Amino acid sequence: MSTTDKIKENQKRLHAKKQQDGLKKWKNGGGANKDGQESTIKRYESYRREEQLPREVEQRRVYVDETKQTVILPIYGSAVPFHISTIKNVTKTEEGSKVVLRINFQSPGQIAGKKEDMPFEDPDATFIRSASFRSEDTRHMIKVYENIMALKKAATKREAERKELADVVKQEKLIELRGRQPYTLKNVYPRPAPEGKKTDGNLEIHQNGIRFRPDGPANKIDILFSNIKHLFFQPSEKELIVLIHVNLVSPIMIGKKKTYDMQFYREVSDMSFDETGGKKRRARYGDEDEIEQEQEDRKRRAELDKLFSDFARRIESAAQAQQYGLEVDMPFRELGFSGVPHRSNVLLLPTTNCLVHLSEFPFTVITLAEVEVVHLERVQFGLRNFDMVFVFNDFKKAPVSINSIPVAHLDNVKEWLDSCDVPISEGPVNLSWGAIMKTINEDPYQFYLDGGWEFLTGGGEDSEEESSEDGSVFEAESDFGSESSESEDSESDFGDGSDDSGSFDEDSEEGEDWDELERKAEKADKKKKESRADSDDDRKPKKGGRR
Repeated sequence: MSTTDKIKENQKRLHAKKQQDGLKKWKNGGGANKDGQESTIKRYESYRREEQLPREVEQRRVYVDETKQTVILPIYGSAVPFHISTIKNVTKTEEGSKVVLRINFQSPGQIAGKKEDMPFEDPDATFIRSASFRSEDTRHMIKVYENIMALKKAATKREAERKELADVVKQEKLIELRGRQPYTLKNVYPRPAPEGKKTDGNLEIHQNGIRFRPDGPANKIDILFSNIKHLFFQPSEKELIVLIHVNLVSPIMIGKKKTYDMQFYREVSDMSFDETGGKKRRARYGDEDEIEQEQEDRKRRAELDKLFSDFARRIESAAQAQQYGLEVDMPFRELGFSGVPHRSNVLLLPTTNCLVHLSEFPFTVITLAEVEVVHLERVQFGLRNFDMVFVFNDFKKAPVSINSIPVAHLDNVKEWLDSCDVPISEGPVNLSWGAIMKTINEDPYQFYLDGGWEFLTGGGEDSEEESSEDGSVFEAESDFGSESSESEDSESDFGDGSDDSGSFDEDSEEGEDWDELERKAEKADKKKKESRADSDDDRKPKKGGRR
């Protein structure tokens, strides 16, 4: 059995298993989207008592209380406060000498916006959709408009930050080693850098985690073993750096930004002094110096690779001593292929459990165990590149796309994914994954009842029948062709076969030779000339016929 057939058989098994697992997983859950029910309903109470209202409300004008994040509107002579979160947007229009301020409120049943973003305690209650205020005091109305816009912008920013940091969990404290010095990897640089500045320091192994202790005033970075998802060591082969990379379960804060990946590296070449024309270069320059420098560079690379590899193994041992199943993973450069996971074309390297790009920022780490299916897009004759989309088991997580992979790597990519037991599908065009995932999330169980990922593989009874019919037609045509070729090569049992009658067999006594055929042709030409001459004589007029 060929490699292609083996992959085909294994993929058929993987897709069938994925279909069964999906039905089993979502059968009890019902597949309903419960995000709206799980969203907490926030209650905003700007003022507990009427006496807490600011004095400016006595003027019965629109007032913005920035301290309480509230807009107070005069409605039927009463000051009515509205928290900024209840306001959707505000518009300002000029009508002659007057300014009209229109305030639109959040309410259920609106087309724009997601309902789950703003849950309501009683969606069937009566809501105010909008309120308009007209005034000749243009200066005050413009100021109110600007204040509301600034307040809304600040509230939106705070909400975005809250959602961004929602998955950042508070870590336990790092327990430092007592009684002996911790194992230390000196003079390494962290990425991303704390406070956005490149700084070096030492990486230490402690009782329940690792700590980066910077040489400068930057804050130290603590990573617990319990929060390490993957630990990578990438040697300096064909790279400018050697590194240890940590992929995290939950993000940590580095400065004001969260990150799922932390990397510690060292540059393999510090020959910049010589390369820029140092004393050694100016004094002696030649082939011997270049050879010597190459040898020193190889020696330095080997030393750094061993240093970082040993330290990664020490991290692994320390984590396993604390009952954490952490293992060092290394990229397989021979299986690498180029692609665009973000904006630039980079080299992507498979590992035992992941697909990674660690040499440059932003990093790419895709855990294969979390992948539901991989779909290869733009796979068709004539195209030089194809795209690869990773759909995760967590359907709430957006699929990850790697674009512009050279088609020369297509077979290798398929073989690698199949060896990792990842279901694969392919198609000629790019799909709208946003709409697909939205449909799946509405009812995952129904999605699997309808066939699951068969729409990607072209599975199902109908397609199988069509393919079998197409195959039978092709086989009939091929059989017909083979029969005709056989009839050409072999002698026919029938005496009136066209191939036999038209063939010139030396052993055949039947038929006329060339001389006989030439004589017959000459005789036929002679008869044709005589008949033509007779017809010409009949057409000639007799002499004396005219006077």
